[in-house]
Amino acid sequence: MIKFFRKIRQNLLSEGKTGKYLKYAIGEILLVVIGIIIALQLNNWNESRNLKYKEIVILKALKSELENDLNTEFILAKNMYHKKDKALSKLIGVYTKKENISNDSLLNYFRGSLIEWNFGLNVAAFENLKSTGLNLISNDSLRLKISSIYSNYYPEILIRSNYLTQFYEREFRPILYDNVNLYNPTLSQSEFDYLKNSKQVSNRIIDLYRRRKWIQEELNIVIPKLESLLRDIDQELVLIEK
Repeated sequence: MIKFFRKIRQNLLSEGKTGKYLKYAIGEILLVVIGIIIALQLNNWNESRNLKYKEIVILKALKSELENDLNTEFILAKNMYHKKDKALSKLIGVYTKKENISNDSLLNYFRGSLIEWNFGLNVAAFENLKSTGLNLISNDSLRLKISSIYSNYYPEILIRSNYLTQFYEREFRPILYDNVNLYNPTLSQSEFDYLKNSKQVSNRIIDLYRRRKWIQEELNIVIPKLESLLRDIDQELVLIEK
């Protein structure tokens, strides 16, 4: 093709048709410019399509992990703590209001108050997004929401959970297991008297209840935000997958 255009230019010059040569040269330049523009546009289109594909992939990965955290971590943890609140509330009534309680009931309430939730949150998709660049998420509002969940709310949940677990393992659990066999069918009289009259047990029950309320407050914030974020991701996927 280049040889063809060169031959035309040489013929025009040899025939002395300078005007036609100039017009032809200008036309040739324009064709080259148009070709470059088209090539750039195609390159930009391909690059845009690739970025769009990457955005769809990362949004689907984020959605999958967020749904898993919502359903298998946050909601289950909230339900568990709600059930344990009932047992702790009964125990607090025994200690603060001096309510009468049977041996079996006291044992069951203590059993019902044991165990903390150990959060295992998924952050791989977000770490991948950070390494790629947060700007891969083209929707500014959605990008801020995603970043806020992972950078603010997830760490806060883990901080509160660790704080609660440390108290449970270091302060609450030892004082029970060192003095009472909670796995026996019933409490001995000495165990019953110890649990009912111990100020250490009483204070730790109240502290445990407050600390669990503290993490539940954060769960009550995080769960609606996650549900809202998942709806936003679904809406964004509908738009960019068209």
